[in-house]
Amino acid sequence: MASVRKRGNVWYYRFVDADGVQREHKGCADRRVTEQMARSAESDASKLRSGMWDSREKAIQEHAKRSLESHLEDWYESLLSKGATPKHAKLSRDRAKRLVMVANADRFSDLIPSRVQSALGVLRSGGLSLQTCNHHRTAIRAFSNWALKDGRIREDRLLGVTGFNVKEDRRHDRRTLSLDELRRLISVAESGPSYRKMTGPARALCYRLAVATGLRYAEIVSIRPTSFDFAADHPTVTVQAGYTKNGDTAILPLPVDVASDVKAWIESIGKDQPVFPLPDKAAAMLRQDLEAAGIEYRDASGRVFDFHALRCQCATLADQAGVTPRVVQRIMRHSTLELTGRYTRPRAVDIENAASMIPSLLSPEEPSQTARATGTEGRTYLEPLALYLPYGGDGTRRIESRAGDSGGAGMETPNGPKSFDRGTLGVSGRLGTGPVDDSGDGTRTHDLRIMRPPL
Repeated sequence: MASVRKRGNVWYYRFVDADGVQREHKGCADRRVTEQMARSAESDASKLRSGMWDSREKAIQEHAKRSLESHLEDWYESLLSKGATPKHAKLSRDRAKRLVMVANADRFSDLIPSRVQSALGVLRSGGLSLQTCNHHRTAIRAFSNWALKDGRIREDRLLGVTGFNVKEDRRHDRRTLSLDELRRLISVAESGPSYRKMTGPARALCYRLAVATGLRYAEIVSIRPTSFDFAADHPTVTVQAGYTKNGDTAILPLPVDVASDVKAWIESIGKDQPVFPLPDKAAAMLRQDLEAAGIEYRDASGRVFDFHALRCQCATLADQAGVTPRVVQRIMRHSTLELTGRYTRPRAVDIENAASMIPSLLSPEEPSQTARATGTEGRTYLEPLALYLPYGGDGTRRIESRAGDSGGAGMETPNGPKSFDRGTLGVSGRLGTGPVDDSGDGTRTHDLRIMRPPL
């Protein structure tokens, strides 16, 4: 039978737990409320003894009495024990804690979807971007999921909390640089003054490594001299699972020139030093080098080039080099091709150049109205393709393949038809490729100079 007694201004209650041991717990200043707490504790103990509850249910009851703040601290320690960086663990905890405070939730029973959804709305109206609001949602969902797996709650009730469409509120769109701009940035950084602990050569090499591998800021900070393997046939850099975004160990190949320079750099700094002691805000460091190189941090359309844009540069350069999307996806360590597509950022001039590579669909005898108006009537090929057309004639007729003609193709000239021997024009014309045939696999010719003219 439960009993109560007063000590000072507070009442305490006694009861016998499920193991038959008498316990005394602190109640409150109100005797009637303390008696209710005693009856509830005695009822719970009776259910456990009779088998109506199991030990898990008992643990849930105990956790329900604790504040969410204490559970958040336990979650923080759990993240650290699993290998998360202190910065990531603290950021996740603080985001979840901010939502808990805005939702005015003190116990797990208060953490319901409607309150959390309203709290996200408050953060949004307070000026946070939709992407930042989604980060808060991810944090509180991760906390709730951890509590379920750890036996602290019966069910994860925050599954219904929805995020926002970040496309409606783009505040930090990134862009890429041209190859000339990128080389100028690296050159200026190498000869520039030190920025905190990062010397000019260290910054230049760091930028080159980021572009060559697509490594993120936190991943580069984690790199130690032992992370590199220069003895293998193909040099690599390894990032431990605790520092990667997907939680998997990453082993990335290095270009020969980058590997050679990194090896020399490590030998100059010593094996016990961090390879790249980046500052907390690497964007400020990069902006200094951008300004020295005469490159705008934010372009006319509002897009920026920050430290993470170096990762976008990696995907974009690989895509421009003709690397298949699946391989680019593996390099970037993305879960989907759609995500990789968001990291390939072709410049407007690249898109314009690509459009100009599309051949004209007009027949040579029917010049367009624009051609007549500009005086270019008779030129039926585009300028980027001119390298692959034969020299000679007036350019008004295309080379025609003649079935069964083993001596080559004929070309109409002002002086009449003229035949050429195959291969006489070399790389300057199409005749060196032989007659056009169909290989059956959809390829009209095997000459890559025609199939893929350079941009």
